[in-house]
Amino acid sequence: MHAKDGENELALSIVERALANSGDVTGLSWEAELHSQRAQILLALELSKVREAESHLKKSLEVARGQSAKSLEFRAATSLGELWRTQGRPDEARALLEPIYRWFHEGAETADLRRARDAQS
Repeated sequence: MHAKDGENELALSIVERALANSGDVTGLSWEAELHSQRAQILLALELSKVREAESHLKKSLEVARGQSAKSLEFRAATSLGELWRTQGRPDEARALLEPIYRWFHEGAETADLRRARDAQS
């Protein structure tokens, strides 16, 4: 909510604290999403933090895969694909997203699936 309100420094501080304290079962279940959120906030704060943001998106993807959390994996891959597309790396984005996009047969017009489809183009 803080990031949506433009309070990115505060949002980043909250996410960093949550990541630092994510050792319990509840925290571990949100680790992938926390890395993804941290990446998005870093990009909103300073575009020069692209490498760090990309690293957090990759970590988010890795954690989600390790937890077999398909929805979180899909969201992390979409965010990473969007980043790569803005960097002029559409082939990498497409290679990442195409197999994941195929998992979902229903709800092709949901916001997340539209976002993933756009990141592949």
